[in-house]
Amino acid sequence: MQKSRIYGVMTASTLLVGGAMIFLLPELDVGLIAIIAVGLLLAMVAPVVLIGIAINKLKGDVEEKAIELRRQGEELSSLKSKFSAVTTLDELTGCSNQRHFMELLAQHRAMSERGTYEFTLAVTQVDQFTEIIEKQGLGRGNEVLQLFSRIVKAALREVDVIARFEADKFGMVLSGCSEQDALQIINRISQLISQIQVNDQDDVKITSSGGITSFHGTETVEDLIEHAEQALQFAIEQGRDRVAGYNYISPEEAAET
Repeated sequence: MQKSRIYGVMTASTLLVGGAMIFLLPELDVGLIAIIAVGLLLAMVAPVVLIGIAINKLKGDVEEKAIELRRQGEELSSLKSKFSAVTTLDELTGCSNQRHFMELLAQHRAMSERGTYEFTLAVTQVDQFTEIIEKQGLGRGNEVLQLFSRIVKAALREVDVIARFEADKFGMVLSGCSEQDALQIINRISQLISQIQVNDQDDVKITSSGGITSFHGTETVEDLIEHAEQALQFAIEQGRDRVAGYNYISPEEAAET
């Protein structure tokens, strides 16, 4: 619309100048009028062509800038995703790291405080990790951890969370699960873990131990981790390859004892 208006003004101005020139001629000379007409036509067409070329070049520059901005935006988005993954995931296993897990655990705790939502926290470990490292080296131990994490991820649901705490210890938030539900899930995972074959001789049998605790409405995030780890320690003391639950006592009950 703006370009048509510019062309219209230029045409009107050219015709006005041409008409004035012809009007001021001392006599009507057809040849001279023809020369003036051709000159005015050229004077009118040349700017139109030049403006068209300039506008097309400007459009091309704008399109190039738009493409460049889109490319930079895509690169920035990719960098943000990579940075987010680096800051929230464990590099070896692809599980959440412990810091990110604590943030997610706090979110689950807050949801439970606001309504009827329930969840159970589990802490598990690969029982033979130290033995594997001593016999076959850290590289093989890391392969077992990677296989362990893949098995656990496959057994969990999308709403659940798994994170690597320490070398051989993992934390899980089991969403919407009671302790009884969580016990069944962890036992099923333990059965799958027992199928891991360390080597062809199969001289090391892989097992996992776990400790679980549910949120009862009073524990802090740190309390929940401590309670699950206490239950895990109890399972280890009982011979490993088993799951133990934390014996929760309410503050009121604790005050009476």
